[in-house]
Amino acid sequence: MKRYLTACLMPALLLAGTSPVAAQSLETSALPIEITTPGHEDTDQLRLSLREAYRIALERNLDLQVGRYDLAAAEASIFEQTGIFDPNLRASTGGDWARSPAATQLAGAKVTEARNTRFGLGLDWFLPSGTKLDVSVDATRSETNSQFFYVNPRWQTGFNLSLQQSLLRGFGTLVNRAPIVIARNRRDQTSAQFAVTVIATLRRVEEAYWDLVAARWAVRVREHSLTLAERLLDETRERVKVGTSAPIDLVQSEATVAARRQEVIAARNAADNAEDALKAVLGFDEPDEWNVKLDTSEDLKATPLTTNLEDAIATALKQRPEIHQELLALATLRLNIQVARNDTLPRLDLQARYGWGGLGGNVTLRDPDTGEIITVIPGGIDDAFRQIRDRDFPTWSVGLNFIMPLGNNQARARLAQQRYAFQKEETRLRALQQQIIREVRVAVRALEDGAANMEAAHAARIAAERNVEAEETKFKNGLTTNYQVTRIQDDLARAQLTEIQANVLYRKAVVGYLAATGTLLDREKVAIVDPGQPDVPHDFWRDVRWLQMSGPAHGNQRPEENVPEVMTGSDPQLQETEESS
Repeated sequence: MKRYLTACLMPALLLAGTSPVAAQSLETSALPIEITTPGHEDTDQLRLSLREAYRIALERNLDLQVGRYDLAAAEASIFEQTGIFDPNLRASTGGDWARSPAATQLAGAKVTEARNTRFGLGLDWFLPSGTKLDVSVDATRSETNSQFFYVNPRWQTGFNLSLQQSLLRGFGTLVNRAPIVIARNRRDQTSAQFAVTVIATLRRVEEAYWDLVAARWAVRVREHSLTLAERLLDETRERVKVGTSAPIDLVQSEATVAARRQEVIAARNAADNAEDALKAVLGFDEPDEWNVKLDTSEDLKATPLTTNLEDAIATALKQRPEIHQELLALATLRLNIQVARNDTLPRLDLQARYGWGGLGGNVTLRDPDTGEIITVIPGGIDDAFRQIRDRDFPTWSVGLNFIMPLGNNQARARLAQQRYAFQKEETRLRALQQQIIREVRVAVRALEDGAANMEAAHAARIAAERNVEAEETKFKNGLTTNYQVTRIQDDLARAQLTEIQANVLYRKAVVGYLAATGTLLDREKVAIVDPGQPDVPHDFWRDVRWLQMSGPAHGNQRPEENVPEVMTGSDPQLQETEESS
């Protein structure tokens, strides 16, 4: 930590006295970043403002770094899903040889021998419309000892173009691009989850910060209480010497001093634990870092925050990233319904093929009476490909394939499951909205009660201080006992600790309110730097409306398949699935 402080933390200490409103905005990357390398100079103390604590946590907190890796993995998943549209280049080669006795004179030899060598090269491509394209070139060299083959050895070549188009099940960009759209939605869900993690981390930082401030103030209270007890002990000794107090009073004062020393030790231990808790949430992970003293610079006293319950609830339902996550989940499930509906259709595929063939090799001319070789006209593979080039021997085929499962129970059951999943997610959304409303109401009440509690605790502390002054005056005049003075001093310590706790609770109530309404990042001017959806290959035809159709029932949306528009305009994939339905 000593090395890190000079390289990373010390330049920002100039901001320690700057208010959050005037401070520049803090930025944190949504994708993985490199943790700042520690420096080499030493320092034993760090003066830490709340905003500087935010900055360190945004840079070094390990939970945030884990969230960044989750987002990077979700982004890589988008590219993974586009792989279905990557063209496939294929090449093949092979051969065979056979030797077998002839069973007929038509075999052309008593023992026939045949040797074949094959070569192939092709390219196939699946398009988002449900179209399968294939281009292939093949060549086969065949050689035999049969005298009935007048082209021997021979080369047979072919060049073929084929197309298969789904017309019902599997047709359309909506169905075939669904994995990409779902991956995009999951990427945005992960981005929203990262925002949730950032908000939770900042809240933990602030709560740990104020816990440390309160623990340090508690130490001061306990030390002050010990000072009062030691002063009372000195006064009691003088009174015993002069005979105005009994020796038993001295024993009582000594016991009080010992007890308050224990309280100081316990308070200092609690402060050290609170400091370690803050260091942990800030992301201190090197052994030397834990030895640096954190010197907090913020005032514990808070200014009451004015709120409006109705506005706070409306803001929370609009701003909370959890709502965005649920809407993306609904968009994904609605797309799953459309895919499942398409699966209930029969399969009707159009298949077409067109190509050209060629033949080349040595042409052997034999005497028809004797079978003797008259002449051999040399040839080869170039003759076969020349015939393809000249398109001498075309071939074509076209047809339709129709498959319809009788009953189709499996596809119908999947469609029903997806509809139930959608309705369940809608219920989850309503439950989340209910939970958010409850959290906001609790947060607003915590602010209102916390402000009143701060005022009451402050008044109680002032009264306790006056009571101590009055009781000490009475003790000096011999009008009270040191037991009564000790009890009044204890009351003052409790009042001081209560006021500290009231201020801490109000500070926590403020950050809890900002987190509940989803405005913590805006209030603290923290920006999440997210480059957004990546540009991926094979994303063409996504906006061609007639290619998005998923079947005849496409235009007949069930009411439960409409995603409520709580947040609009922020996610292109949400808009894409909205438009496609």
